[in-house]
Parts: sequence; structure tokens; C-alpha cells
Amino acid sequence: MADKGDGGWRRAINKYIGLGTAIVGMAIVLSSFLFLDNLFAWYATVIVGLLIVLAGFLYGAHPFLTSERRFHALRQEVDDFIGLVRRLNAAATEEQREEFQRVKAEMVASVERMGELAGKPDEPMP
Repeated sequence: MADKGDGGWRRAINKYIGLGTAIVGMAIVLSSFLFLDNLFAWYATVIVGLLIVLAGFLYGAHPFLTSERRFHALRQEVDDFIGLVRRLNAAATEEQREEFQRVKAEMVASVERMGELAGKPDEPMP
């Protein structure tokens, strides 16, 4: 079975980056109301604070530190298997017996490949 660790530093960053940027951004915006008398500095700090909040929101929508996968070959085989399921259903609904049997055989071969790939992490990139 897979290890039940915390998932590494990427998961920790992804978990708290939205909250952290919201707190920091709003702290900057609210402190600009309290501590700045210069109108230009006030506008600048409000814009910076809102940009920090926006950056956290955009990171939440499209995180770039999420790739924790170690079993890429197995994942690719599973994705191919899902495509075979779609083809099998299409053949069944269109009542194409030969295609249905051929796709079933491809699915059995795919399951065998999944068994061979399971538990084997990919080699690290140089």
C-alpha cells in the first residue's frame, strides 16, 4: 500500500497559499487606510494588496506546483483505458459485435499492462 505521509512540501504550499495571500493582501489594503496620509502611496498600496489577493486566487485556479506523480506510465495506461471504455460503449450502443469484441480484448491487454506498471515509479529526469 502507498505510504500515508503528508505529501511533501508542494501539498503544504498548495494548501495554504490561497489563505496566506488573502490575509497578506487584505492586511496591506487595511493598513493603508490606517497608516498612510499620502494619497498616491495609499492608491499604490491598495493596488499592491489587491494584486496579491488576485495572485492567490489565480494560483488556486491554476496551481503550478502540483505535480507529485511518480507513476506516469501507469497514469498514461489508465488514461488509455478510459478511452477504451468509451470505444467499448460506442461499439455496444451501435451494436458492432466485431468492434466490441476487439475493444474487449484490448481492454484485457491494457489491464495486464497496468499490472506490470503498478508500483514501479518512473525514472527521475536528469
